[in-house]
Amino acid sequence: MTRDADAESNDRRDPEPTGRADADRSLRRASRRGVLAVGAAGLLAGCLVTSEEEAVDGDTAGQTDDGDGGNDGSDGGDDGSDGDGGSDDADETTPDEVGPDGSGLIVTDAAVLDVVRSGGRTTVEARLTVENAGRFEYGTVELRVDAYATPAGSDEREAVGFEYVTERFTSDDRFDGSRSRRFPVEITFPSRRSNARPDPDRYAVDAAVRRAEPL
Repeated sequence: MTRDADAESNDRRDPEPTGRADADRSLRRASRRGVLAVGAAGLLAGCLVTSEEEAVDGDTAGQTDDGDGGNDGSDGGDDGSDGDGGSDDADETTPDEVGPDGSGLIVTDAAVLDVVRSGGRTTVEARLTVENAGRFEYGTVELRVDAYATPAGSDEREAVGFEYVTERFTSDDRFDGSRSRRFPVEITFPSRRSNARPDPDRYAVDAAVRRAEPL
């Protein structure tokens, strides 16, 4: 009887460990749910942060690209404004007058034709040959012509006088580069300026362009 009573008592106490085991399992399940919940929350938070960062980066990149595009557009506008640079050359007009250095007129020959002495004055008759190697066609050309005498027994030239000669050309006979032109000139000076005899071989002339007016 005692053994049976003890067995019954033990059988009655056996359920207590089963309840504790169930409680322990419940706590473990709750703990796992908490861990899973925390992990899921962390993952969601990480996704939110990553999404926000990507959105910010995308906005920043878009603003940068837009800014660069605007700058490129403004640069293109500046380049376009340079297209008017060639208009100056196209609009070049013919000047009213050209200086000696830019006229393109060249004296190719200056020949003394005759020397006349009369009434205390000497006149040197000469002829100039001028070529137009410039870019303009001229209606008026002015030259300065200087005369020199070379006395007998001397190799030095003496300046005795000068004269200006002006030739005018019409639009039908303008001075262009098609052919050379001849300019006759006479230089008169007091005979006392030179002891050279009135001989073309004793005189010489030099000429230089003073003025040229294009048509």
